[in-house]
Parts: sequence; C-alpha cells; structure tokens
Amino acid sequence: MSEYFEIHRSMTNTVEGSFVTIDVSTDRICPNMSNKEFREMATRLIEWSNILLNRRLDDLRRNDARTKERMRKWFGRDDEATRMYLLDGFTKVSSIMSELKPTHLIRSGADEDRALGCAPNLNDLDGEAAHVCSPNIQNRRIAIGLQFCNVLTDFREFQDSRVSTLIHEVTHFVDTFGSGDPRYVISTPLALWGQTNQTLALKNADSLAAFVIYDEKLP
Repeated sequence: MSEYFEIHRSMTNTVEGSFVTIDVSTDRICPNMSNKEFREMATRLIEWSNILLNRRLDDLRRNDARTKERMRKWFGRDDEATRMYLLDGFTKVSSIMSELKPTHLIRSGADEDRALGCAPNLNDLDGEAAHVCSPNIQNRRIAIGLQFCNVLTDFREFQDSRVSTLIHEVTHFVDTFGSGDPRYVISTPLALWGQTNQTLALKNADSLAAFVIYDEKLP
C-alpha cells in the first residue's frame, strides 16, 4: 500500500496518481508502526518535551521553595551555582529540543547511525531505548531502539518514558550538559543516589531527565 505525504509546500504526492521521485528509506524506525505513525508520535513527544522543559526553566528563574526542593531531591543541593548550572544547561537543551523534527530520529543500527561512528555497541541494540553520538552537534541524530518502540509508553509521571528518553538523549550532547550514564532508571532509588552522589548526579542523564519530568502532568 502506498503512503502519501507532503514533500514541500509547492510539491506533494498527496494526490493519488501524481508522482514525485525522491530517495527515501522505507525501513521502519519502529517495527510496530509505520513511519507515518512514528512521525506523528515523534511530533507529539517533542512538543510535550518542550512544554516540560519550559516549566523547569520558569521554575529555575523563579527559584522558589518548590524548585529548591526539586533540586535537592535529584541533586542533593540547591545552591546558586547549581541553579545557574541547571538553568544554563536546560536553556541549551530547550533550544535544541525546539529545533528537533521527527526526521532527527532515526532507526538504531541504520546506515546513518553506523556512519556516525560512536554508537555504544551496534551489535547489541535490542536492549536500549535510544542513543546519540554526543559530538554530533551538526545533525543531532537520535537513534531509536526497540525498547523505545515496544516497551516505553509516551509519558509517565514517575517512570521512564519516550518523553524522558528524548530529554535524556539531548542532555548527552557535548554542547548541552555533556551528560553520561553512571546510573539508569527514573525512580526513588535514583533520587536517593543523587543526594549522596551530587557531582555524578549533575552529569547523569536520567537524573537530569527526572528533574524535568518527575511528578508532572501534561495538559
């Protein structure tokens, strides 16, 4: 079955019987949905990520008691240097997220992903949700794995989700937080770990994502 979609404003193949030749990979990013369905989902996830990031930025600028409590929960500190570090980093994450398009999300292990040359382990991709090549700040590709497709849901207030995964991955870029992965899984144990491992938590991608999404509702 053909899939019809807009190519650009002056040229479409949305009218059956019209043809425009373009070079497009037909490999599915997620095996459980068409690429059209994936693009629609990705648009929604990016929008939600931006909403939550803007909330945290507003909080960090306001710096009220609730924001200080959130900082202590995930990073064990609420001093001014920490606030400015988070404000600077999340401003950069928000700027990048606002420019992301569904086309920035590619299939993990695809030729483009392999060409980037710094994926974690391209022989063992089934167990991951996503990865980025953190120095690749020109193209900003986020490689989507099977857990993202088959295990995670779009959004959960207190757990890992597709939204938290996107935020997690953008914090890895060297021009945002340059974060690593010393500890995984958004949870109460992650918060307790962060309170006693403050320096590591401030560079931990899941701690940064948890700071954004935990105990939040979407409109």
